Amino acid sequence: MVLFKGSRSWKCWDHRAWSPGALDNAGGQLTREPQTGDQTSRAARQLDGQGRFGRIYFFSIRSDAVTRWNVREIALYGVGARRRTIEFDIDKVNVITGASGTGKSAIIDAIDYCLGSTDCRLPFFVRGHAVAVAVHWVLGDSDLIVGRKIPESGSGTNQMFVRTGKNLRLPNTSEGLEGPTNRDTARAMIEKSFGIQDTDDPAVAAKSEKGRATIRDVTPYLFLSGDIIISRETLLHDLHRPEKARDIKATMPYFLGAVNQTSVLAARRLRQLEAALGRIEREAKAQERSQGLLTQRSIALLTQAEGIGLIAELPSSDASDQLLLDQLRGVAENGVLTPASGDSETRAVLEEERRQLVSELQTLREKRQMLRRTIREAAGYGTAVSGQSHKLKLVEHLKLGDGRCPVCDAENAAGLAMAEQIQNSLTIVAHEVLAVDVMRPRLDDHSGHVENQIGSRSGRLREVEAQLSGLLRVEEESAGAASLLQERARVVGRIDQFLETTARDYEISSTNTASLESEIENLRDQVDPQARRERLRDAENMVSNFATDMLADLPTEVPATGARVVFSSAPSLSLIEPTRRAVLAMAEVGSDQNYLAMHLALSFSLQKLFETMRAPVPGLLVIDQISRPYYPKGGDEKRLKEMEKDDDQVAMQKIVRFLFEETARRAGLQVILIEHAYIEEDPEYVAAVKGRWTKASGVKLIPSDWPNRN
Repeated sequence: MVLFKGSRSWKCWDHRAWSPGALDNAGGQLTREPQTGDQTSRAARQLDGQGRFGRIYFFSIRSDAVTRWNVREIALYGVGARRRTIEFDIDKVNVITGASGTGKSAIIDAIDYCLGSTDCRLPFFVRGHAVAVAVHWVLGDSDLIVGRKIPESGSGTNQMFVRTGKNLRLPNTSEGLEGPTNRDTARAMIEKSFGIQDTDDPAVAAKSEKGRATIRDVTPYLFLSGDIIISRETLLHDLHRPEKARDIKATMPYFLGAVNQTSVLAARRLRQLEAALGRIEREAKAQERSQGLLTQRSIALLTQAEGIGLIAELPSSDASDQLLLDQLRGVAENGVLTPASGDSETRAVLEEERRQLVSELQTLREKRQMLRRTIREAAGYGTAVSGQSHKLKLVEHLKLGDGRCPVCDAENAAGLAMAEQIQNSLTIVAHEVLAVDVMRPRLDDHSGHVENQIGSRSGRLREVEAQLSGLLRVEEESAGAASLLQERARVVGRIDQFLETTARDYEISSTNTASLESEIENLRDQVDPQARRERLRDAENMVSNFATDMLADLPTEVPATGARVVFSSAPSLSLIEPTRRAVLAMAEVGSDQNYLAMHLALSFSLQKLFETMRAPVPGLLVIDQISRPYYPKGGDEKRLKEMEKDDDQVAMQKIVRFLFEETARRAGLQVILIEHAYIEEDPEYVAAVKGRWTKASGVKLIPSDWPNRN
């Protein structure tokens, strides 16, 4: 055994479990992992000064020396200057044993409450007899005291007390708590002390900012509560609460060193801007589709206005939307005082134009039908001519111009005549093929021109019919109107309403997306999702390797025995059993002993990674009863010999050894074990006991003689 001085205290290390060169004299930290036999059971790794681990670069998310916050004391204050203080050793295992109902599990609730939780989960008996609680954190010679009033019922109080400095002590009474502030400010002060980075922009640090790591996102890595430690479904503290699970998942990459606080917020800002840009683009497309309707409704209103003399004449059919809206605004401003004129002439002109358009469309459709038929016939004729040309070209190898018979090769009149006939046929077919090739494109062009004319005439016909419909509505409504003045007022009212509502909805947005797109590109460069994925994957692999080695040191049953642990930041945990290499989800593993081992392996693996990565997570792990698989629930303090099975006694001793040895390996890690079992056979366990709250002793978290606070 050798003694090694860490950053704050001397620690005892088994030199047989460590390879040569295990001590880094420059940094005062262990930098290599234990060796087992000829193989390295835990990968030898060293973090350099640039945030690099092996070949993977991680964000340095804490700049302090490699020391970690521990809990020195917890104090509960009652009425009449009463104080109950529990002291703990730093960098060590601390054990509190005793009976059920003595308040041991409330230690987790007290620490959580003083970390700024919205709710107060302290038990009813504690609330009824204690008026305040305080936790004394230490980091080297630095102190952090966080206190908070305890409500008799309901949610937690908004007022907290935070004080930082050196050589601080807990006050004797709750009135002595210093540094009163509100909960949000207290959280920010604790985050600053723990090293959770913030940004210079106060708006980013607002309470509503999602994706920013806060002190409330640290608690899943500090507590192994009774409802989690042997759970077959819930991996971490509070992960079963939907309102907490979202934040735990969002901030886990930050604590694993895959991202820093700035990149987390940049990624969130990028998602917001990309969503905003997509919304602007969708609105622009919708506005483009709406312009046709805007034009149609504007012309309809102007037609009504022209029909009752509010305007002298209608605008041209190719007038822009802006010109139409300007003319409508002019009508609305002039009101009903515009000189009048009849609408019969306008209606007659429109009806005549409609008749002409219908006639032209009929003629054009007939022409289109003839062209389609001609094109089909030309295509068939061209196919036939091409076939004949191909057949006649088969005789091109004959020498038709040498005066001989193409059949018998003799010089005679009959052969010469036959050669001339063949040559004439070839010439005729060639001319026909040429004619087909020339005419077909012309027919296609003419057909396209006719289609364009039909489309143009149809569009104009719809506009004319809309104008006639407007005039018809004016005539129908005017018949029941008392006077032309009333009709004009009605039309002007319609125009006013149109300009105030519909026209505004269809106005083209003048949003300049250039600056938005530029900011998106800059944020994409900052976020670098590929590098983030690689860092996160490597951190997951590191935790998986750590947990696999630790699981081998813990008592397990098939299929967990000899299995490989696979951790994901989803977060999730699965096992690859060694026999068939089957991948098992947590719920499929079975056995409380296996679930206990898996939770312990994961919690200590994460703490090991946090130490290595200098993550802003306190070096604290509060574990609520490792003996759950071996003792019945409830009752008084239990002895090891009270276990029914010898195998259970061996397993319990193995778990206890794991806690002490793994805590000794981790610089700055403090474990608070809340337990029913008193293992008197283990001297180190006995020495670590900070309190035996048994029925015989009568000791509890809240002394029995404390009066009710009322």
